[in-house]
Amino acid sequence: MNAEEVPEQPPDGESDDSGIGERVNAVFTAAEKASQHIVSMAREEAEDIRREARAEADALAKQLRVEGDREVERILADARARGEALVDESRASARKVEDDARIRKDRLREEIRLLEERIAWAQEGLREVTLRLFPGDAGPEEDTEPEDADR
Repeated sequence: MNAEEVPEQPPDGESDDSGIGERVNAVFTAAEKASQHIVSMAREEAEDIRREARAEADALAKQLRVEGDREVERILADARARGEALVDESRASARKVEDDARIRKDRLREEIRLLEERIAWAQEGLREVTLRLFPGDAGPEEDTEPEDADR
């Protein structure tokens, strides 16, 4: 080594601290810039995640609305079908009641007709008995009362 190659020593025993300080400052500055860049990237990534989450939430909400609408339509269709079945069943029951009432009415009319026949038969029998009891006389009150006065 010659004299020109030997680094000069600072006077009074100072070392080359200012160069180290500048390098440390440069490292800190680089670290701050890197941390700011990392924070910026993290914010951007967080915003991307938020956007994706919103998009997924919107898509899920839309899907759930569609499924909900389908379920509502299915429930309404089921309710309509049940309602129609109840109406049909009620109509059938009403027809049966009407038919039963008509049959009952016809039976009652037939019973009334038979009772009228029995009454007529009984009246005829009473006339015959009266004629036998009072031959030649039609009966004391029969001539004055009409035959269908009860009806």
